[in-house]
Amino acid sequence: MAEPENLLGTVTSHYAAARGFLSRLSSFVARVTFKIPKGATPGETIDELGRRWTLDEEERLTLHILVRDKPGVAFFDEKIQSINRAAFHRSAFALNAATQLLFVDVAAQLYVSLPQLKLGLFAANALLALVAHFEIKQLLRALIAGPNALPPKRRFFGLFPNPEYNRAVKKNSRHYARSAWKEKSLYRPAYFLNAASIFIGAQFIVPPERIIFPFGFLIAKTTGLFTTLVMIFDVWRGFRAGEDARLAREREIAVYRDLDI
Repeated sequence: MAEPENLLGTVTSHYAAARGFLSRLSSFVARVTFKIPKGATPGETIDELGRRWTLDEEERLTLHILVRDKPGVAFFDEKIQSINRAAFHRSAFALNAATQLLFVDVAAQLYVSLPQLKLGLFAANALLALVAHFEIKQLLRALIAGPNALPPKRRFFGLFPNPEYNRAVKKNSRHYARSAWKEKSLYRPAYFLNAASIFIGAQFIVPPERIIFPFGFLIAKTTGLFTTLVMIFDVWRGFRAGEDARLAREREIAVYRDLDI
């Protein structure tokens, strides 16, 4: 009976250790991506939002009023998810910018002298991180502004359709259309391009063979491991961006179902 008990204890301890590691990894990713954790109540989430972004008392009060009913809570949760997704893109492209600058040289691997390519890949990733940052700002303003109230569908005692209603519905769908376009046409190709360039041109900014042994050997192995992980991460994020684009398009279509045709 001792062996099954020892086996069960070993499996349990390994499971606890793996769970603890994944929990620490998740906390680390949340910190470096500035993710807004979801609290047990909307009020706790608002407090977490205030720790990462400056909110005055009026803005806090506006958000607390917003989450008093179910539609407001749904709107709040959706915007927080969008902010977290944009924050993840910002951190991901900042990581790729640093990787392109320090650990990738496609031109050198292809035996051509083209330093502009390295600087161009770095600048493109930095620009995408900036785009994601401004998207966060825009989402935060939209969150504080609250959902747009739709005008009545009909006017003149319900005898005629109200064209302002359809215009308001179309305006509410623009955010989803922009989000779908960014995910599919901007972020997704950028992730795959980063993965391809890292696969082709992974190399430390100083060639390891020029560094004295064993430091050159250690740097080469560490660089190889790091760039491989970043490449796998970019491939994963590329597929995730495609999925996020699909979800945004579905939400856009759901908004259009409210049109009064």
